[in-house]
Amino acid sequence: MPDLLAGTVVKAEDTPRTKSARGDSSFTATITGFGVGTTSGTYEEGAVVIVAPTTGRIKIHTAARMTNSSTGGTLVAPEIRAGDVIGSGTAVQTIGDGHGVSHYGASFARCGAATFVEGLTPGASYNVRLLHRASANTATIALRELIVEPAT
Repeated sequence: MPDLLAGTVVKAEDTPRTKSARGDSSFTATITGFGVGTTSGTYEEGAVVIVAPTTGRIKIHTAARMTNSSTGGTLVAPEIRAGDVIGSGTAVQTIGDGHGVSHYGASFARCGAATFVEGLTPGASYNVRLLHRASANTATIALRELIVEPAT
């Protein structure tokens, strides 16, 4: 992927604007594999469609307020797929516990993390959404936030 070096003339398509999504409502889930399933509450899709910058690199910021009904974990991570339809298209990055935020235990915590992704096709559309899971027991999740920005 081309780098934007000192002296490079930067065009609008080189660095598309940052996109964000937020879901304030609280919901619970018992799924142990990453997904969008819930058991109660109001689930709001936290997702954006982006155009990959000239560098083919983006930075994804993920945050959520989380707790678990016992000592299990509550995890929220971004999923990246090719195309402009949320939740559709070929998966670009395998979703995993290390790509998002996690909290273990029965007290609420607001957690945040950033993930760097490279190898995207410049000018191509991608959809990014937040998925969640519980390592055990029941996860409660609220105040999810997703920010996707071009990276140099």
